[in-house]
Amino acid sequence: MFQFGYDSYMRYAFPADELNPIACTGRGPDRDNPSNININDVLGDYCLTLIDCLDTLALMRNASEFKRAVELVLEYVSFDKDNTIQVFEANIRVLGALISAHLLIVDKDQPFGDLRPEYYSKQLLELAHDLATRLLLAFESKTGLPYPRVNLRTGVPDRSDCKWCESHTCTAGAGSLILEFGLLSRLLDDPVYESVARRATRALWRSRAVQTGLLGNIIDVETAEWIGKMSGVGAGIDSFYEYLLKSYIMFGEPEDHRMFTESYQIIKKYLRKGRTHCNRGSGNHPLYVNVNMFDGTTSTLWIDSLQAAWAGVQVLAGDIEEAICGHALYYNIWRKYGVLPER
Repeated sequence: MFQFGYDSYMRYAFPADELNPIACTGRGPDRDNPSNININDVLGDYCLTLIDCLDTLALMRNASEFKRAVELVLEYVSFDKDNTIQVFEANIRVLGALISAHLLIVDKDQPFGDLRPEYYSKQLLELAHDLATRLLLAFESKTGLPYPRVNLRTGVPDRSDCKWCESHTCTAGAGSLILEFGLLSRLLDDPVYESVARRATRALWRSRAVQTGLLGNIIDVETAEWIGKMSGVGAGIDSFYEYLLKSYIMFGEPEDHRMFTESYQIIKKYLRKGRTHCNRGSGNHPLYVNVNMFDGTTSTLWIDSLQAAWAGVQVLAGDIEEAICGHALYYNIWRKYGVLPER
């Protein structure tokens, strides 16, 4: 499936960001409608799919195509574009992919085959550095929280000229930056990237509800006031917890471990419903619901697809029985309907 998708993109869409599967043509930013954030948040006119596929090509041991893809990235990708993109999407998909590909190339052990192009001299790391420096402009807020969108050439858009460029951001968007920014800082020996990402994480942590210790799902960057007061483990907040744990695993900072551990205990206290043990006892199958961040009362019982990743976080945390239990719920939904609901 991957090979079919990748080959189709390269044949019909490259160097555009992605393949429009209906028209079978390439698709990039919607320049006719700048307010179309569903497209423009993600597509920045920088060969997104190609960059996104780099580490997969490596892990599938397709060394020759990986090298060709790296060559094409270096030939076609530039971030000096008058495009307004979402910081979160650019971080996890583009910055993360460039750093990963660089590390795969310079790995002395080369566990996935010889991925080292003869001409390579840290060019992907230089591209990552360029992108991250442009994203830094999003962090120029009084609270330390990043604005959700940034123009790659000019910085945070003026809202008088950009009516859709609001100051509200989701918790995941503001708090899922530390892995990429932290790793980049260490590779460059420049602390500025990690420092702004940690400042954003700490700003979110300080904004927890005093009554419960929970976080909401939408926050105002300029005031640190909660706009969305729903707390869950799915869309809008999911990767904040994932990044706390993975950051501790990667960097070993006790602060990250403490924040994750406290969060996990609070999540189990307020969000977990159903019987105490997964496979025994009375009551319903365990489920993590959405609650009001200030009093812990249930807000919704819906299932969304991003909640399914929570079991993976639980595996990393060592809570295996809970992970198996949660995975079973989403697996059975998938088996019944053939897809997980977006909501």
